[in-house]
Amino acid sequence: MNYHQFEEKLEKEFSEFKKNVKKPNIILIGGTGVGKSSLVNTCFGEELAKVGVGKPVTENIESFSCESVPVVLFDTKGYEIGTEKEKIFIRDVVRCATNSDNSDNPIHIAWYCIQASGGRIVNFDISTIKKIQQTNLPIAIVLTKADLLSDAESAILRSTIATFLPTIAIFETSIKNNLKNLQLSELCQWSVDNLPASLKISFAAAQRKNINIKKAEAGKVIAQHSSSAVFVGFTPIPFSDAPILLANQVGMIARILFIYNMGSFANMAKDLLASAAIGSLISESGVWIAAQLIKLIPGIGTVAGGIINGSVAGALTYAIGMAISEVCSRFSELILNGNSKELKEFIDNMPEFFAATVKNFFKQKSQG
Repeated sequence: MNYHQFEEKLEKEFSEFKKNVKKPNIILIGGTGVGKSSLVNTCFGEELAKVGVGKPVTENIESFSCESVPVVLFDTKGYEIGTEKEKIFIRDVVRCATNSDNSDNPIHIAWYCIQASGGRIVNFDISTIKKIQQTNLPIAIVLTKADLLSDAESAILRSTIATFLPTIAIFETSIKNNLKNLQLSELCQWSVDNLPASLKISFAAAQRKNINIKKAEAGKVIAQHSSSAVFVGFTPIPFSDAPILLANQVGMIARILFIYNMGSFANMAKDLLASAAIGSLISESGVWIAAQLIKLIPGIGTVAGGIINGSVAGALTYAIGMAISEVCSRFSELILNGNSKELKEFIDNMPEFFAATVKNFFKQKSQG
């Protein structure tokens, strides 16, 4: 496989994974003007209600999705407290939460948005949250525009909410980057913790505020592919395992790029892997070539070669995966912090950073 073929395969693998990955369904509850759209835009980098495709679910709920963000939002319309519409609203929200009208596309978590600057939670909110909580749907209270409260006002509001809803997680958020969006990163962590395992990778990719979530999910992908690479070494035909190992690594890299929202970096990954880092690493170890030659010896040679090469294949796959993840996480952090000067310096020195990181992780894995 030449570099052009590698790039094509990586892009295809990325597109296929992105197309078929399962998306979590999040219901967003709150009145008009509480800041739901701003919250979504800040968290996911897209205002799905504007760029996505909207579909009516009930009288009071509409779903939104778009190709660039691997989540589906179920957004509630504004409600009128103290009217007949209040009862209809609660009925629709609870039905949606319990999936009684939506069994083929279940809701996975709920964000209940309350404008913190109002400084209060009303009986309607408490009643609705309790009804949803009774369905066992994970629900968190999101206090939007929390930067408008003083510390004392915030403490009073949180204490009041906890009096009525003692087991519900509460997160104060803001769209202001200089405040690091307050607890938006913690809300993202709560969300991924409460999602089914099969949906964590999509949410990790969709959210733009918590790099540690992305690193954790990338770590799971790397562990899975590294374990698979170990068994590649048991291929009985000398030198036949290289294409299999490469295919495994391409799949791993595609998933890592998906998690970090860096599908356009397929060319970058190709260039990094084409650097002298990988070739020199294999040459320096000498084990991979030795293992291939040992396989030429019938019987015990095949077993011994497989054991040696399996170990190296797993360590090399791990090192490449961790290095790609480190490059992506560093890049993401610099963008998130808005440090253009450091970002440019990092891009200029990326090949050297990647080479050193691959070698460090290979050494760590081999010795461990």
